[in-house]
Amino acid sequence: IPLTTFSILMARFKGDMIGLAEGAGALPRLRPGERVLIAEACSHHALADDIGRVKIPRWLRQFAGGNLEIDVKSGRDFPDDLTPYALIVQCGGCTVTRRQMLARQYRAARQGVPMTNYGIAIACMNGILGRSLAPLPEEKDALQS
Repeated sequence: IPLTTFSILMARFKGDMIGLAEGAGALPRLRPGERVLIAEACSHHALADDIGRVKIPRWLRQFAGGNLEIDVKSGRDFPDDLTPYALIVQCGGCTVTRRQMLARQYRAARQGVPMTNYGIAIACMNGILGRSLAPLPEEKDALQS
């Protein structure tokens, strides 16, 4: 049975899904000590077990096998210089336009920094990314290339 997630579909709607799938290829290459940017498009009040500030950083550290330097930026606080980062994990972008999401992706690509989104990263770290992209053959092919 084909399976995907809201966050993956939101990434496809708001951004360049093929680019985000390619960006997930950086996850298995993450090494302890590297720097990761968690980018949230909105500026919400963080909850006790916030996905961008608590859960994803914890999963990234476990996946990388050690401590990572993780910066969280929200709202318009998206750094001009992205080159210090080994990876950017972007939220789904539900509060911004497609153009705004694509602009972030373009800046990351121009600076040579891989970028993925919450849903793709979570699926990758849980070993279900291939299955989650099965309904989206072009994106699945991008992941495998």
